[in-house]
Amino acid sequence: MKLNTSQVLFSAGSAAALLVFVSCASKPENERNTSSAYRQGVPGGTWVESCKIPVTVAALDPASRKVTLAAPDEPQTTFTAGPDFGSFDRLRVGEQLQAAVARERSVFVRRDGPPPQADLSVAKELIKDIKQPSILRSDTVEKTAKVTAIEPRQNEATLQFADGTIKNISVRSDVNLFSFEVGQEVVVRTRSVAVLIPGKR
Repeated sequence: MKLNTSQVLFSAGSAAALLVFVSCASKPENERNTSSAYRQGVPGGTWVESCKIPVTVAALDPASRKVTLAAPDEPQTTFTAGPDFGSFDRLRVGEQLQAAVARERSVFVRRDGPPPQADLSVAKELIKDIKQPSILRSDTVEKTAKVTAIEPRQNEATLQFADGTIKNISVRSDVNLFSFEVGQEVVVRTRSVAVLIPGKR
């Protein structure tokens, strides 16, 4: 999901390169909900975005109750079906479904610790009419980057990720970059939840 981050840490353009699942950007506004939380003066924050999207069952592993879903033009994401997910045995590879997907992403400097949690009520709006929803949860994915350059007067910094990717980012104006140093670690944590919508199989 591509989020408009409102420069909680990154500009929207640089943040999009960090995302790992489905995109809500093309959905109508009434299909998409967002919320965010951050501490004033502290870089980073938490975002939750949710939307209703078409997905395809790309793979199933009954032994581990893993379900891999694919959305159009996006990487696949593997979820785990909990014990309350009663329709697992009826899923079929290649099946096309509708799903309500909520994605939480936290971005923070390791030194400062994780940011506050965002309000989840906006995500719950998508499934408020579904009785006893069966929930699929993804593993938490963590990526790290090192700060390789800082431009305090331009409110910009450069990050290098473990795979060698280098990103120039914009930082919120309330963050004092003079208090940060090259070499500090930035953490990006992502997790997703999907609910298959009854009647949309």
